[in-house]
Amino acid sequence: MRGEHRGMLISLGAFALALLNNGTCLDSLKAVPQTLDGSGRGDQVVRIDKVISTSTMIDGQVVGFLYTRQDGTTYLSQRTDQYMSGGDSAAINNLLSATHLPGTTVTAFPPRSKYGVRTGYQEFFQVRIPASTLGDLRVRLEPCVAWPTGTPLPDPQP
Repeated sequence: MRGEHRGMLISLGAFALALLNNGTCLDSLKAVPQTLDGSGRGDQVVRIDKVISTSTMIDGQVVGFLYTRQDGTTYLSQRTDQYMSGGDSAAINNLLSATHLPGTTVTAFPPRSKYGVRTGYQEFFQVRIPASTLGDLRVRLEPCVAWPTGTPLPDPQP
């Protein structure tokens, strides 16, 4: 019995070492190389960028994160609740409403909790943000963490 537990701990320890949730994006909702929705290898996050406001009142504040999956699609999320102000929420909602995919009607992030109870609403939204539009959107992207190029991703289901 002790050998079984030790093997399980070693496996969990190796997986924990494979997560890149360090540096300046500790309050992001997911880490590299987790999946956003718990599905397959192509859905694993390989890069997280900080979304930083360039708007006058909140210039330089991180308002959210942009997740890039292995398949190249990008998803937007807010910061964790304790780091969000009203101005930050308005800025990230404006970015979502301007960059969501055609056919998507969501223009603002839904609440994560109501009266202290998690809502279970969607927290990641697929977006397309052309680099040439960042200035007009009053944001800039700053690299946060990325999976090393050429290093194989671990199995998403440990």
